Amino acid sequence: MTTILARLIGVSVLGSMVMVSFALTGLLAVFTLLEQVGELDQRYTFAAALIYVGLSVPRLLYETLPYAILIGALISLGGFALRSELVAMRAAGVSVYRILGFAMVPALVISFMGVLIGEYLLPDAERLARLERRQATSAIEAISPEYGIWLRDQSSFLHIESMSGEEMTGLRWLVFDSAKRLIEVRTAQRAKFVSPVEGIPARWQLFDVSSIEYGLKETRRRQDERDVWQTELTPEEISSELLVEPSRMSIGSLARRISALDKQALDTSKYQLGFWVKLLQPLTALGLLALSAAMVFGPLRDASMGLRVFSGLLLGVGFKFVQDLLSPVTLVYGLPPILAVLVPTILCLGFAYHQLKRVA
Repeated sequence: MTTILARLIGVSVLGSMVMVSFALTGLLAVFTLLEQVGELDQRYTFAAALIYVGLSVPRLLYETLPYAILIGALISLGGFALRSELVAMRAAGVSVYRILGFAMVPALVISFMGVLIGEYLLPDAERLARLERRQATSAIEAISPEYGIWLRDQSSFLHIESMSGEEMTGLRWLVFDSAKRLIEVRTAQRAKFVSPVEGIPARWQLFDVSSIEYGLKETRRRQDERDVWQTELTPEEISSELLVEPSRMSIGSLARRISALDKQALDTSKYQLGFWVKLLQPLTALGLLALSAAMVFGPLRDASMGLRVFSGLLLGVGFKFVQDLLSPVTLVYGLPPILAVLVPTILCLGFAYHQLKRVA
């Protein structure tokens, strides 16, 4: 009997979650397309807008999964309650927590699918989407922020005017020694990435290079037509830094970025926030699932389908509001970024436990 109940609840909850996930993703995709249509011109065509929306689908799917779990569980478990099947299950000796456990299995499946999407599909799709859109809406086929790009490479700070594919233009290094004294200013008109071949590591080929070295007693100038720049920075890392927000980077990329910034004694809080949001997404999903179960066994037991969906949307908006409120708070006041993820989830689990304890 337990196996039959587990399969019945699991299939029903999984089907509802998948349906809601596709519905939310499709709805947001339509809204995104309508937003892009308002920016169409001779360069940014409808076909380019469709490509941008298509590449944005992994992001939309990933961002809606927790709320699809919440609303899907409300619909499925609410249907069982409306048909008095939950009452029959409990009369047969199945506890509330066991029913919740049966529902957690598909929620975990959906959540871990989201982790895979966020790790392997979302970062590249998001980078390509933003790159295609920027190139389609700009007369310049390059990433060219208003004030350029600032990066740190070991003991030097690098400013880049623009980047296109595997080439950069307008490079300027400020090199400091261990005493934080400026010892060299170096410039290059252009840099082209050279992939590693036959044991030769990756490197950047520099063109029209000039440098000024500031010694204790004299200043030396040097001019070269070409030079080589050895660094761990790759075109993908630089473009991801420009185009992909930390919350949409992969867990591996975030971990590497945090490690690199720690070595340079730089602030890592926004990357830590993105890291914990992505790493703890399964726990967040379980918190929202528990919240939906508490609502079904409590206030929404006899509610209609429309009211349950509406309540799920309100709960999801409230959860996101709390999370979005805590995120800048942790960054501004120097609190551990993990709190922005754990506090809303703990509130959901605490309310769910209190509510389920009353009806258990």
